[in-house]
Amino acid sequence: MTRLTPAKIEEVRRRAESESAVEVEQKLLQVNDLSTSFGGKTIIDSISLEVKRGEVVGVVGANGSGKTTLLRTIVGLVDAELGDVLVEGASVIASGAASGRSAQRNRARKLAYMPQLAESHPFTVLESVLMGRYPHLGRFELEGESDRELAWSAMERTSTTEFVNRRLDTLSGGERQRVVLARVIVQQADVLLMDEPTASLDLRHQILTMDLVREEVANRNAGAVVILHDLSLAARFCDRLVLVHDGKKIADGTPWEVLTPENLRLAFGVEGLVEPDPVTGRPHVLVLGSENSGGDDLVGLGRTVHLICGAGSGRQLMHQLRVAGYTVTAGVLGTGDSDREAAERLGLDYVSAQPFASITDEQHQEHLALVRTADHVVLLPMAVGMNNVRNVEAAQAAGTLIVVEPPGVSGVGDAQVGDYTDGKASELRRALIEHAGEIPESALLFELARR
Repeated sequence: MTRLTPAKIEEVRRRAESESAVEVEQKLLQVNDLSTSFGGKTIIDSISLEVKRGEVVGVVGANGSGKTTLLRTIVGLVDAELGDVLVEGASVIASGAASGRSAQRNRARKLAYMPQLAESHPFTVLESVLMGRYPHLGRFELEGESDRELAWSAMERTSTTEFVNRRLDTLSGGERQRVVLARVIVQQADVLLMDEPTASLDLRHQILTMDLVREEVANRNAGAVVILHDLSLAARFCDRLVLVHDGKKIADGTPWEVLTPENLRLAFGVEGLVEPDPVTGRPHVLVLGSENSGGDDLVGLGRTVHLICGAGSGRQLMHQLRVAGYTVTAGVLGTGDSDREAAERLGLDYVSAQPFASITDEQHQEHLALVRTADHVVLLPMAVGMNNVRNVEAAQAAGTLIVVEPPGVSGVGDAQVGDYTDGKASELRRALIEHAGEIPESALLFELARR
């Protein structure tokens, strides 16, 4: 064992203190166990989050989950019942409306807030943008040349210079939104708190706005907390996401960590898929539908998907496909099979068989009829014995076949999960893959949606 000398101990201590100081310095904004109630109802329940310099954090969640109240509490427009808000380690909670003009101006130099709905008033656009400089001016001080230069620069970046002398109440909602964004930029606060900054904007200006937010954060080494409804947009532009549900934080991490099918189901009540965007590589969310969906815009409406499955391999997929609007059928399933139980619960057509009994000619023909009438047939990885190998044989009759690869064996086309047929099932499966190819199950619903 190496003996630590006093000099070495001191070196380790100094290094630890230095690393701790760097960590504290990186935490630009800290929200600790923040809680807010209205009329005896808890709206925000012990939410904590952190923002480092140079970081854009997105807040996502369903309508009414508490996102807007969270931002308004952080900025001091709503009183916190419990918890604290710190900017660079100093509390700003005490600097609310009752603490005086000086404290409010100090808070406004640290936190800039962009509301969900842009206000409408008779001031000109230039006057509205210059309001962002008020926290930096003395009590009776007027805007100077440098303030006007900052305002004009912000208006150029937000494409609002053409409105310079127009009254704010004569602009459209999207135009006012861009003016308010310019005012937030002019404020030059350490932390930007933005409630749906892309609301009322067309697609082009949504992208430009989020590009601008990232640019502002990077150029000034600031931080931003942005509420966004478009999950794919949030995943594209945010370093981290915080998912809020019923006033509580239920997930906090990278977009890949937060935007999972399970979280989409819990927080939004929808079935969805998350795959890499082919252009950006960032998470892209495809919403399939919900249990209450009934509109004509469902992904699978009017199409039938037939699953060749067993022993639980198709259970979750049955539910997802139904939610997406597909008509779902299944192959030969024996009594006691968990896929059969799922099919019965969901009211799906399938071919009934006795447990562990060999598939009869009559059952095989019934199965082939389902295969031939389906728009898509999906062969899932499953254990195959001589009693049910005809399930795999039936896949040969499919007009459009998708073979799903066994989990954990990507690229191993001839792998068969539980082949108890002396290789017959694997040989059948190899031939099907040579004809139709093979994809991972995570890509299946995306593939179906594209076809």
